[in-house]
This record gives sequence, C-alpha cells and structure tokens, in this order.
Amino acid sequence: MLPYSLTKFIELFAKIPGIGPRQAHRIAFWFLRHDKNFIYTYGFTLKDLADKIHVCPQCFFVFEQTNAGAETLCTICRNPSRDNTRIAIVEKETDLISIEKTKKYNGLYHVLGGLFSPIEGNNHELKLPELVQRLRINPQTQEVILALSHTAEGDLTSMELEKVLKNFPIAITRLGLGLPRGADVEFADEDTLANAILSRR
Repeated sequence: MLPYSLTKFIELFAKIPGIGPRQAHRIAFWFLRHDKNFIYTYGFTLKDLADKIHVCPQCFFVFEQTNAGAETLCTICRNPSRDNTRIAIVEKETDLISIEKTKKYNGLYHVLGGLFSPIEGNNHELKLPELVQRLRINPQTQEVILALSHTAEGDLTSMELEKVLKNFPIAITRLGLGLPRGADVEFADEDTLANAILSRR
C-alpha cells in the first residue's frame, strides 16, 4: 500500500530503541509534510554521523576528527589536564555526559556498552575485555569508579566487575549517597549525581 522508499524508511526507524512501527509511521509522514531541503538536511546530518564521528579506542566515547584525521582519541582521553589515575565505568555515553555536566569529576571514563543481563545474554558485547587490557597496559590507574545505575542489572554488573577487578592493585568504589535505589544515572539531576560522585565508597 505504501511506496517502497517510505516502507523502507519506516522499517529502519522502527528499529530505533523506543520507537515502534506506529511511531515510525508518524515520523515518516511528519517528514513528508516538509519541503525537500528540510529532509535533505537530516540526510546530510546522518551522512556526517557515518563519515565524521568515530569511537575512541580507549574509552569508547565518540569524537569528531577535525584535523585531517590526526586525532585518534576522544577529547577527554587526550586532555592532559584530566586525572589519568581514575577511570569511571559507565553503562552508556549519555551517562558519561550526565557526569561531565556535574563538573565534579576530572578523571577518565570507560563506556561499558550495557549491563550484565542473564536474560538477554548480551554479556559478550560489553567492553569488559578491553577494560582489563586497558588496566594492564596503564599501571598508573589507582581507582576504578563503578558509575552504574542502582538497579538490579547495575548491581549485578558491579558485582561481576568487582570479581574481575579484584586482581588489580586498585581501589574499587561505587557511586554513593544521593543516587536512590532504582535510579538511572542518565536521568539523575546534576546536584544528586554530583553528591553521588563525591560520596563514592
């Protein structure tokens, strides 16, 4: 009933987390109510995402290469003023952004890429081997902060990480008071998250 190009658009957008087929239909027709220049702008932006945005091989956050591809690490990892003795492990990129907004943490990060889930079985996709390798080749690390949400999966992930990290001569801390049980790091307000960082234990 629908043209192929429209159907393809709907199929692709329906794969985005939080957007199902019904929402994808609405988005598609919302685009079609605008002129071609408006649609082209979105298309070029997606092309820039594919061409210019890279994933940092050290912390797995994103960055844009601006100097003829000279940058190989993200702005945080290559910033000499950051405290390279501390690494905060976060579930996803938006958690990193939320912590940065508090301006209470000046260390490095490691984006795990998810949480341990016995049901979903996604544990092999997490950047845990990369974290272990990173700690092995960077002996200056003194503290690893488990900056994970206080949820069932976040607690399970913290427990598994503690088992792996106990073999390293580092302090292992976790976000403390201020972040309530069941709270997601991404959606915590800046003051609450700042208190959780400062009271880690």
